[in-house]
Amino acid sequence: MLSLSLALPALASDAFEPGAYVGLKLGRASISSKYVESGNDASGTLAVGYQATPTLGAEVFAQTLSFDPFKGLLAAPGNYPDSHIGVALLGSVPVSDQFGVYGRLGIGRTRMPSTRSSLPTTHETDPSIGIGASYAFNRQWSLNLEASRLTKTDVNFLTAGLRFQF
Repeated sequence: MLSLSLALPALASDAFEPGAYVGLKLGRASISSKYVESGNDASGTLAVGYQATPTLGAEVFAQTLSFDPFKGLLAAPGNYPDSHIGVALLGSVPVSDQFGVYGRLGIGRTRMPSTRSSLPTTHETDPSIGIGASYAFNRQWSLNLEASRLTKTDVNFLTAGLRFQF
Protein backbone atom coordinates (compact mmCIF):
# COMPACT_ATOMS: atom_id res chain seq x y z
CA MET A 1 0.00 0.00 0.00
CA LEU A 2 1.42 3.35 -1.06
CA SER A 3 0.70 6.37 1.09
CA LEU A 4 1.24 9.99 0.08
CA SER A 5 1.06 12.82 2.57
CA LEU A 6 1.31 16.56 2.21
CA ALA A 7 2.66 18.57 5.11
CA LEU A 8 1.05 21.97 5.46
CA PRO A 9 2.81 24.56 7.62
CA ALA A 10 0.78 26.01 10.45
CA LEU A 11 0.16 29.71 10.86
CA ALA A 12 1.53 29.55 14.39
CA SER A 13 5.03 29.60 12.95
CA ASP A 14 4.19 32.60 10.74
CA ALA A 15 3.73 35.96 12.43
CA PHE A 16 0.99 38.10 10.90
CA GLU A 17 2.12 40.33 8.08
CA PRO A 18 -0.30 42.80 6.49
CA GLY A 19 -0.54 42.55 2.74
CA ALA A 20 -2.49 42.63 -0.48
CA TYR A 21 -4.35 39.55 -1.67
CA VAL A 22 -6.24 38.20 -4.65
CA GLY A 23 -9.12 35.76 -4.36
CA LEU A 24 -11.21 33.65 -6.71
CA LYS A 25 -14.54 32.09 -5.69
CA LEU A 26 -16.92 29.85 -7.60
CA GLY A 27 -20.38 28.81 -6.52
CA ARG A 28 -24.10 29.11 -6.92
CA ALA A 29 -26.34 32.17 -7.01
CA SER A 30 -30.04 31.89 -6.31
CA ILE A 31 -32.91 34.28 -6.72
CA SER A 32 -36.68 34.11 -6.69
CA SER A 33 -37.76 36.19 -9.67
CA LYS A 34 -40.48 36.27 -12.29
CA TYR A 35 -37.88 37.47 -14.82
CA VAL A 36 -35.43 34.53 -14.89
CA GLU A 37 -35.90 30.85 -15.75
CA SER A 38 -33.81 29.35 -12.96
CA GLY A 39 -33.24 30.43 -9.42
CA ASN A 40 -29.96 28.54 -8.93
CA ASP A 41 -27.13 29.35 -11.36
CA ALA A 42 -23.34 29.45 -11.53
CA SER A 43 -21.49 32.44 -10.13
CA GLY A 44 -17.88 33.55 -10.09
CA THR A 45 -16.15 36.21 -8.00
CA LEU A 46 -12.78 37.88 -8.38
CA ALA A 47 -11.54 39.96 -5.43
CA VAL A 48 -8.50 42.14 -4.79
CA GLY A 49 -7.99 43.31 -1.24
CA TYR A 50 -5.74 44.27 1.63
CA GLN A 51 -5.52 42.48 4.98
CA ALA A 52 -4.57 45.32 7.37
CA THR A 53 -4.73 43.41 10.67
CA PRO A 54 -5.49 39.81 11.62
CA THR A 55 -9.12 40.87 12.13
CA LEU A 56 -9.73 43.57 9.49
CA GLY A 57 -9.48 43.62 5.70
CA ALA A 58 -11.03 45.45 2.77
CA GLU A 59 -11.60 44.38 -0.82
CA VAL A 60 -12.90 45.35 -4.23
CA PHE A 61 -14.79 42.52 -5.92
CA ALA A 62 -16.71 41.65 -9.08
CA GLN A 63 -19.36 38.91 -9.22
CA THR A 64 -20.89 37.37 -12.30
CA LEU A 65 -24.30 35.78 -12.50
CA SER A 66 -25.60 33.40 -15.14
CA PHE A 67 -29.34 33.83 -14.72
CA ASP A 68 -31.20 33.02 -17.93
CA PRO A 69 -34.05 35.52 -18.47
CA PHE A 70 -37.47 34.56 -19.71
CA LYS A 71 -37.76 35.62 -23.35
CA GLY A 72 -40.68 35.94 -25.66
CA LEU A 73 -44.08 37.49 -25.88
CA LEU A 74 -45.46 35.98 -22.67
CA ALA A 75 -42.47 36.91 -20.48
CA ALA A 76 -43.04 39.66 -17.96
CA PRO A 77 -41.16 42.83 -18.88
CA GLY A 78 -38.60 43.77 -16.26
CA ASN A 79 -34.98 43.77 -15.18
CA TYR A 80 -32.92 41.02 -13.54
CA PRO A 81 -29.46 41.00 -11.86
CA ASP A 82 -26.58 40.11 -14.19
CA SER A 83 -23.37 41.22 -12.43
CA HIS A 84 -22.21 43.13 -9.36
CA ILE A 85 -19.12 45.23 -8.63
CA GLY A 86 -18.54 46.36 -5.07
CA VAL A 87 -16.33 47.14 -2.10
CA ALA A 88 -16.50 45.43 1.29
CA LEU A 89 -15.01 45.42 4.76
CA LEU A 90 -14.22 41.99 6.19
CA GLY A 91 -14.00 41.41 9.92
CA SER A 92 -12.57 38.08 11.03
CA VAL A 93 -12.23 36.13 14.27
CA PRO A 94 -9.51 33.48 14.50
CA VAL A 95 -10.78 30.22 16.00
CA SER A 96 -7.41 28.46 15.83
CA ASP A 97 -4.04 28.99 14.16
CA GLN A 98 -5.45 27.90 10.80
CA PHE A 99 -9.23 28.26 11.05
CA GLY A 100 -11.27 31.46 11.31
CA VAL A 101 -14.73 32.88 10.70
CA TYR A 102 -15.49 36.23 9.10
CA GLY A 103 -18.26 38.62 8.23
CA ARG A 104 -18.65 40.84 5.18
CA LEU A 105 -20.35 44.22 4.84
CA GLY A 106 -20.25 46.00 1.51
CA ILE A 107 -21.92 48.09 -1.13
CA GLY A 108 -21.80 48.10 -4.91
CA ARG A 109 -23.59 48.41 -8.22
CA THR A 110 -25.66 45.60 -9.70
CA ARG A 111 -26.17 45.62 -13.47
CA MET A 112 -29.80 44.87 -14.34
CA PRO A 113 -30.44 44.06 -18.03
CA SER A 114 -34.00 43.88 -19.31
CA THR A 115 -36.08 40.97 -20.56
CA ARG A 116 -37.19 43.23 -23.42
CA SER A 117 -35.02 45.01 -25.98
CA SER A 118 -37.35 48.02 -25.69
CA LEU A 119 -36.51 48.49 -21.98
CA PRO A 120 -33.16 49.95 -20.89
CA THR A 121 -30.54 48.23 -18.75
CA THR A 122 -30.59 49.71 -15.26
CA HIS A 123 -28.18 49.68 -12.31
CA GLU A 124 -29.04 49.29 -8.62
CA THR A 125 -26.97 50.44 -5.64
CA ASP A 126 -26.95 47.18 -3.72
CA PRO A 127 -25.67 46.53 -0.17
CA SER A 128 -24.06 43.13 0.45
CA ILE A 129 -23.65 41.07 3.62
CA GLY A 130 -22.10 37.68 4.24
CA ILE A 131 -20.56 35.19 6.61
CA GLY A 132 -17.79 32.72 5.95
CA ALA A 133 -15.17 30.36 7.22
CA SER A 134 -11.52 30.28 6.25
CA TYR A 135 -8.83 27.60 6.49
CA ALA A 136 -5.24 28.83 6.07
CA PHE A 137 -2.76 26.34 4.63
CA ASN A 138 0.03 28.83 5.34
CA ARG A 139 0.46 32.63 5.44
CA GLN A 140 -0.19 32.96 1.71
CA TRP A 141 -2.84 30.37 0.76
CA SER A 142 -6.28 29.92 2.28
CA LEU A 143 -9.54 28.19 1.39
CA ASN A 144 -12.82 30.05 2.00
CA LEU A 145 -16.47 28.99 2.18
CA GLU A 146 -18.98 31.83 2.17
CA ALA A 147 -22.70 32.57 2.16
CA SER A 148 -23.54 36.10 1.08
CA ARG A 149 -26.47 38.17 -0.11
CA LEU A 150 -27.13 41.22 -2.25
CA THR A 151 -29.86 42.73 -0.10
CA LYS A 152 -31.71 44.98 -2.56
CA THR A 153 -31.89 42.54 -5.49
CA ASP A 154 -32.41 39.50 -3.21
CA VAL A 155 -29.58 37.41 -4.70
CA ASN A 156 -28.02 34.74 -2.46
CA PHE A 157 -24.57 33.25 -3.03
CA LEU A 158 -22.94 30.08 -1.72
CA THR A 159 -19.30 29.96 -2.80
CA ALA A 160 -15.97 28.22 -2.23
CA GLY A 161 -12.69 29.82 -3.17
CA LEU A 162 -8.97 30.25 -2.83
CA ARG A 163 -7.12 33.34 -1.65
CA PHE A 164 -3.46 34.19 -2.17
CA GLN A 165 -1.89 36.87 0.02
CA PHE A 166 1.28 38.54 -1.25
